[in-house]
Amino acid sequence: MPPSSDAANIPDHRLSVEKRSDGTVVVRVRSEGPEESRLPDAVFSFRNGDPQYAYWLSRLSNTAPKADRS
Repeated sequence: MPPSSDAANIPDHRLSVEKRSDGTVVVRVRSEGPEESRLPDAVFSFRNGDPQYAYWLSRLSNTAPKADRS
């Protein structure tokens, strides 16, 4: 089966993206399910030069709270 070019459909409530002081983007996908059988969260890190770095950096920018300009 060929790889899909579509982005994974991860619900926003399960996803957190942060940028660390060294520029690394850290992505955490929280697990779902009953607590007694839940797997650990999946955590990924991306640095400038990684193929997915720009994608996650843009996701971080799109989810950051906007400054109030009133």
